[in-house]
This record gives sequence, C-alpha cells and structure tokens, in this order.
Amino acid sequence: MQLIAKDICKRFGATVALDHASVTLNSGEVHALVGENGAGKSTLLKVIAAVHKPDSGQIFLDNELFSPKDYLDSSEKGVTIVFQETTINPYLSIAENIYIDRLRNFNTKLKSINWPKLKKSAQELLDSMGTDIDVRSDIRSLDLGQWKMIEVARALAYNPRVLLLDESTAFLNNKEVKAFLGVVDTLRKKGLAIGFVSHHMNEVFEISDRITVMRDGKFVIELKTKEATAERLEAAMVGREIGSKLFPPRAAEETKRDTILKVKNLTVKDKVNNISFELKSGEILGIGGLKGAGGEAVLGALYGTEPITSGEIEYNGMTFNTATPNKSIQRQIAMVPGERTLEGLIPEFSIKDNLVMTALPKKGLLSDKKKEIEISNTYIQRIKIKTNDYNNPTSSLSGGNMQKVVLGKFLAANPKVLLLNNPTRGIDISARQEIYSLMREIANAGVSIIMLTEDLLELLGMSDRIIIMRKKEISKIYEKVAGLTEADLIGNII
Repeated sequence: MQLIAKDICKRFGATVALDHASVTLNSGEVHALVGENGAGKSTLLKVIAAVHKPDSGQIFLDNELFSPKDYLDSSEKGVTIVFQETTINPYLSIAENIYIDRLRNFNTKLKSINWPKLKKSAQELLDSMGTDIDVRSDIRSLDLGQWKMIEVARALAYNPRVLLLDESTAFLNNKEVKAFLGVVDTLRKKGLAIGFVSHHMNEVFEISDRITVMRDGKFVIELKTKEATAERLEAAMVGREIGSKLFPPRAAEETKRDTILKVKNLTVKDKVNNISFELKSGEILGIGGLKGAGGEAVLGALYGTEPITSGEIEYNGMTFNTATPNKSIQRQIAMVPGERTLEGLIPEFSIKDNLVMTALPKKGLLSDKKKEIEISNTYIQRIKIKTNDYNNPTSSLSGGNMQKVVLGKFLAANPKVLLLNNPTRGIDISARQEIYSLMREIANAGVSIIMLTEDLLELLGMSDRIIIMRKKEISKIYEKVAGLTEADLIGNII
C-alpha cells in the first residue's frame, strides 16, 4: 500500500503554506517530516487527511485518486491524523472522547448507548498502547500527556491504513514516549504507512525509516534514516549550519541580585506541599521534575489559576495568599501556559488581537487601533513570528509560531515576573535558539523568569538556579548550575 501526495500547494490568504510539496508514504514504513516551524509539515499532513483542501496538487492511495470530502470521510477511508493541538472535550468521558464520531456504533436496539461495551472497547485500546489510563477516570483529572494518548487511541479506533502523527509526543513524558513509540513500531510491523512529525531528532532517528526535510513549504531532500545525520538535517532545515551553541551565555555567577519574590510554606491541596523558595531580580529560575511533581501547580498558584491552600507570597513590597490572572497581570506577573490553544490563545482571532489581549491599549473609552497595530508589529518582528499579515487568524500559523504569539502576548503586558511552562515544547531547534536568546535578553534587562521544563538540557542550559520537584515537594535546590549534568539531576527527580 502506498500514499503519494504530489505537488501540493496551499495558501492561507497571502501566506504560502505549501509550495509544490510532495511526499510518499509506504506500507510498513515510518516516514518522518522535519523542518522549522512554519516549514509546512503540519499543513501537508492536514491536506493529506482532508482537514484542509489543497489549492492544487493530487493525492493517490493505492494508485487511485484520494479525494475525501472532509477529515471524517478521510478517516473512514483509512487515512487519519492525530493533531498537534489538543482536541479533547473535557466535559465528555474518556470512552466518549475516543469514539466521539462513532458512538452510534455502540447503540443498543433501543437506540441508547451500550456503556459497558463502549468502555470495554476503549479500555482495550488504551491497554494495547501500554498506558496506565483507567477508562473510568475523570478526564479532567488527567494531564496533557494522558490526553494526547487518548487522542492517539481515537485515531487507532478507525483501524487506519495510513496514520499521520503531528507532534504527537510533544506533551508526553519519557515513559509515555517510550510506550507511544512502541505502539508506532507495532503498527509499522502490521503494515501501516505512518507519517511522523517531530522536532525531537532522537525520536526521528529511533522510529523512522525515511526522512523528508521541508523548508518554506517546499520539499528540500529525502533521506534514508540510516544515511542521515542530525547536522545534515539541521542544515537542510534552516539553509545554513546551526552550530553547537544552542544556549546563550549566562550572566556572571557573582552578579549581585536582589530578591523580588519569596514563596513561604506554599501548599496547594493535593498538588504542592509546604514549599519555600526565592526568586531573584533578572534571573532565570528553572523548575524540573516529572509530570505531577508539583511544578505546574507552583506556577498556577503564583499566577492565580490554582487556589492557595496555605502559605503566602511576598512580592514587590506586598504579601498575598490569593491571586487571580487579572490581579497578576496588574502586579506585572505574567504566565505563558503549557497548552497554547486551550489556555494561551483564541486561535480563531487574528494574530494582532491575540498579541494585544493582555495589554489592550485605550484611547479614551475606545481601543486604540493605531497602538494595537504598533504593538503587534513590534512583537511579530521581535519574536520573528512567520506571517505577512497580522490580520491572519492565529490558527493559520504553525504550532511553533502560535507559541511565539503566546509569548508575545504576555511580554506585551510588560511583566516584572514571567512564568514559563515548557516554553519550547513542540518548537524546532532554530526557533528554540531565538526564544532562548529572547529569554536571556529580557532577564538581562531585569525581568525575573521562572521556567518549568521537562527538558533536562533546557533546564541546565537556561537556568541560573534550579529547583527540583519530586512528589509535590522540593527535592533539591541547586544554587549553582555550572558543571551540573543530567545525571546529577536525575537522582533527585526520580
């Protein structure tokens, strides 16, 4: 079985997303698509899966023209996709989310749903993937990685011949990634043709058979994985050698810093137990640990999305034990959330409207349209958001450029404290370099940053000090980072 996408072109307004892009997916192979954010990888998968209609070009499945009317029709015909952005409905059960489009298949003769059969089928799918998710759990109690595994199960429920995976590992922890890649390998051995998009080169080299590099919506090169190197791929992705200096230099360790924020005996029920730490002016304080260790709850308590059970926060000459996002913005505390489309953006709104959302300029009682345009242009240029029109919907951007919009939105609020939840998740190496440079630039300008990350290299490369969370408590605080290795951290994480 073979799927061929040939000379695919797609525009969103004036933005060229795909420019005669082509890819071939073969039965029993994992074909990775790599490239910078905005290179067209996700758009190409979405065109193949009939999420988007191509402006020109053709798709063939087993030598026959493949032209489904929409995404659901494509899935029914054997070509389905797992999206990069979250598509879970938190008000439905796990089983309902997996079979959301085909609940009628579980109807009884009386046209009611056969719940035991539905739950049994859903649990079997989850178990086959190696997850520990119990279908009876409240879906709102699960983390983003578990939500992604449910989305993968939804795709597999179609019993597809072609499976398209768009950054499907972005929100998974190491155990889940290992289980997920094991499922992908099993599906490859069963004869599925798999298209795989990831910014994690270790995953690409581990699971793929062939690799296609895309840049600016175009096909650049196709290689057998065994013939590829990370350096060759990175150079092809960006059109130049990236170099080994991913992280910008830190300020000198002897730099004197004033304490800007103190957390005292902070507890968030069932999530954080009695922790205390300080944040210095102009530093990047890294928080590491496994999912559920407490890091996200710490950021949420500081910003106001998690209720503080006990303890207090001293900040900028005042003490408080309650917060809301609105109060935090007024206090010049901003947070870039871990899930951009659910928490950070309104994707249907324009890039401009999202960028000015936290700092909407006023002219009397009305919004200052001229100032809005000025702000949006400033951050489009400063953060290098790939667009030629700030009026384009944010949903037309790649995942990485959406992340840049979220970052710009909160920088526009002129924060003194910036909370970052996995700021480069799902972002390519070139864009990571840009964001790391921006983080260090604003820290050097006096902004204090707390960065939660599950990427140990990022934690080591960007942090001035490091807090390790384990089992909802602080396991270790490293006052100096120079000379630390991943092995040093892991013993306090696990």
